[in-house]
Amino acid sequence: MMISRTTVLAGTLLISGAWFAGSRSRAEAETTKETKVEVQKDRIDNQAKKQKNQIDDQAKADKDRVDIQAQADKARIDVNAEQKKAAVERGEKPPTAAVETTRDTTKDAPKDTTKKDGIGDEVSDTWITTKVKTTFAGDKKLKGSDIHVDTDHNGVVVLSGFVKNDVARAHAVAVARDTKGVREVKDELRLKTDR
Repeated sequence: MMISRTTVLAGTLLISGAWFAGSRSRAEAETTKETKVEVQKDRIDNQAKKQKNQIDDQAKADKDRVDIQAQADKARIDVNAEQKKAAVERGEKPPTAAVETTRDTTKDAPKDTTKKDGIGDEVSDTWITTKVKTTFAGDKKLKGSDIHVDTDHNGVVVLSGFVKNDVARAHAVAVARDTKGVREVKDELRLKTDR
């Protein structure tokens, strides 16, 4: 039996065509699968970006709120300090009621150190330490001081280190005492001349 060249060539072309058709459909299937994976990946990336933006926006709003509150507290402390300083310069006893009217007047009652900070977070000892240190860092009246802040359990703040003078010492104690969540301030500060 003799097969003609034309028959062999026709068979080869037929097989090649079928093979190419199968390759093409496999390639299209792989491309479709890759496209679906890419679409799913893009969707997940977009969701992650959206959630990150929401978290960033919330964090910025919380930071702005805390900054505004800190500025208001600092302004109140500055006014009280200026009133005390003016009274001392006039030879009068410094007013203490001005400071106390802004705080809980029930001194004997234990203060709640688990107050909420407006966003649902409890005021922790770490937060108190950070808040006091931050306030000290930007305070011109404490320039040149080397104050260490430690908050023991339950809002007891211990101030140690060195200050320039008694006015700076009193100011540091007042700032610490006026910080939210502080129950007591222990003054272990020394004057720089004590070294």
